[in-house]
Amino acid sequence: MDVKVFIKSGAILSSIGAIMLVIISVVLLAYPIINDCHDHNCTLASSAPNPLNTLVKPNLLAISIGVIAVGVAIIRFGTWYEFRSRQNVKGN
Repeated sequence: MDVKVFIKSGAILSSIGAIMLVIISVVLLAYPIINDCHDHNCTLASSAPNPLNTLVKPNLLAISIGVIAVGVAIIRFGTWYEFRSRQNVKGN
């Protein structure tokens, strides 16, 4: 596999994570979180409609940040590997 393709796949992966993060932010801005307190029992719930309600979860936020981190790590490793390969070619 070519190193450039590896680097581009990391960029695509981090872009997907960033898009996920933007979607979560837009849903949170459009439909705020409602705090329901009854007799010292408070619950937080999204006011989003049912299909969008599944997007407002802490798990999805953690997944999107993880996808961004993995994508950036792939880019960094790919550029490091490409740099090392060039150094080895010049050295031989």
